[in-house]
Amino acid sequence: MSFGLRCYFAGMKRVLFFCYLLTLTEVVSAQVKITGRVVSATDGKPLGFATVFINNTSKGGTTNEGGSFNIGGVVPGRYELIASYVGYETVSNFLDVNTEDVDIKIALQPKATVLKAFEVKRDPKREANIKKFKETFIGKTEFAKTCVITNDEILDIGYDNAEQALKASTEDYLVIVNAALGYKIRFLLKQYVNSDRDHVISYYGYAFYENMTTKKKAQQRQWAANREEVFHGSSLHFFRSLINGNTAEEGFVVNEVVRRPRQRGYVKDTIVKNGKIMMNRDAYSDDSNYVNYRMPRPLQPVDLMKPSDSLEDKYELHCENMLLVTYMKELEANKYARLMGRLPKEQESMIRFMQPDCTFSKEGVCVNPLALLFSGYWGWEKLADQVPYDYVSKSK
Repeated sequence: MSFGLRCYFAGMKRVLFFCYLLTLTEVVSAQVKITGRVVSATDGKPLGFATVFINNTSKGGTTNEGGSFNIGGVVPGRYELIASYVGYETVSNFLDVNTEDVDIKIALQPKATVLKAFEVKRDPKREANIKKFKETFIGKTEFAKTCVITNDEILDIGYDNAEQALKASTEDYLVIVNAALGYKIRFLLKQYVNSDRDHVISYYGYAFYENMTTKKKAQQRQWAANREEVFHGSSLHFFRSLINGNTAEEGFVVNEVVRRPRQRGYVKDTIVKNGKIMMNRDAYSDDSNYVNYRMPRPLQPVDLMKPSDSLEDKYELHCENMLLVTYMKELEANKYARLMGRLPKEQESMIRFMQPDCTFSKEGVCVNPLALLFSGYWGWEKLADQVPYDYVSKSK
């Protein structure tokens, strides 16, 4: 499953919906190795210095001259292993890791060479398009200010007038230096679409996080502190606490939210009668024909999450409506509050479920991330404010 994102935009007061397609990882004590070789599918020759990594984690690297790789510290779980090499098609393999080491041979197919005539001319809107891309891919937070794409010249980007959408992709990895968190991220962008007609932004690709190094102790401490800051209050933090049954201790309050068509006058609906209308200015509805009602009783972990009856080390979340998740231990960033036209308050995020039942790993990763859409504060924080999914909080 590739890493991806879907957002719905319609101006400053409208909703930002996220859908993360993230690698499934579990951080537990038992660890094994994933080893193997990367070869050419045409002649079987090893491909030295090919890139091999577990998608959206910091685990991986490059093959040696003989095409061999060794990824250690892997815990039981289901993973997406990515292998790529210049001039070859990128390969994605799903691996089920149990308690034994895994060895795999990966054969890459050469890319087909297609010669076509085209006219080279400068796009006068390229700079503006790249700026728009960065704002919706990297973000506009304080950490985003120091998050830099070092090779944006490889972006194949342009506006499709027929579809009213900005589109982008890359043949090679975007190199993103996140100076605030201490990561160098290599992101192979398969597709990015920012639709003005549908107010939808979506992208998918493969992400590999590399830890930056420094001998300066102060910088190491700052990176560690910043990573903790973005983790706390995040969706990863929330789902881990939901599984562990300690949402309240971790600072989360959860309320069910029911969506109903907007009507004038009295609404004969028990759910609506017992609910509280959410303010439109907080942009939790992407359609003005609907209104959201927040149920007053906070939900407990036992109301939502339980161990799976059929899958080992998995959990099932059942919710037929939406969830409002409030993180009480930290206020919103001033910039986000100004965007909403108010003073900062506790961080609020909405989860919309595309299916009533969702399966999670015990470390808080949804087996089918397409089943979830995020909005609110989680919708505002983008790549610059994300840690990889093998991140372990120091406060655990």
